[in-house]
Amino acid sequence: MAWLEKAAELPGKTINVALALWWLHGMNDGKAFKLTGKALAYLHVSRDATYNGLERLEKIGLIQVERKPGSRPTISILQHEMPDKKKRGPLKRH
Repeated sequence: MAWLEKAAELPGKTINVALALWWLHGMNDGKAFKLTGKALAYLHVSRDATYNGLERLEKIGLIQVERKPGSRPTISILQHEMPDKKKRGPLKRH
């Protein structure tokens, strides 16, 4: 949760970008991935807001972005905390 908490402190639609990245990160088993417009469209993020969000997340060290002309950026999530499924206990209801 610390990763998302840091992202949530940033301005604009950065948290929307972060949620899309986190989802894509999970879908790619934690490996680097290409950013898709479809994931961002679900969260109502424009192209400009996407690039602003990427810059903010990269600046504080949550992601690494590989940019190539004419290609979608490749994203790596840094400082992530993915719980080990084997170490997690059962969910408790209150």
